[in-house]
Amino acid sequence: MEQLQDTGAEEPPLSATTVFASLAELRDAPGYSPAAIAERLVNSLGMDAAAPLLGVDVELLDRWTSGQDAPNAVGRLQLADLDALIGHLHCAFTPAQAMLWMCSPNVQLGSRPIDVYRTQGSAPVIGAIRAHVQEAFG
Repeated sequence: MEQLQDTGAEEPPLSATTVFASLAELRDAPGYSPAAIAERLVNSLGMDAAAPLLGVDVELLDRWTSGQDAPNAVGRLQLADLDALIGHLHCAFTPAQAMLWMCSPNVQLGSRPIDVYRTQGSAPVIGAIRAHVQEAFG
């Protein structure tokens, strides 16, 4: 990952109000709607792989993708979590490398990343991806 250079200039502090002023509108933004995220995941993984990773059946994921049904709060969090993981994988690996990395034992995680994702969510796996990238390019 690219290191940011310290220019010596102080940055003005950001208030939470400034940063999150339009967060309420984000849910309705085209790329962040549950249907858009579900479609992105299906396009990346396929319906049969995405559904079990989200903990839902294929029929429900299909309804989310088409907009016929909307996920509840837990479903929206699952979509966002898997979407974040897939985004990091796309940035760090080719599709073949990502599959191999996710399904191979990882010393840092103490298990296969796919298994860690299923039990702990994306945060530790994304951390391992970042560590991998830093080792490779640092």
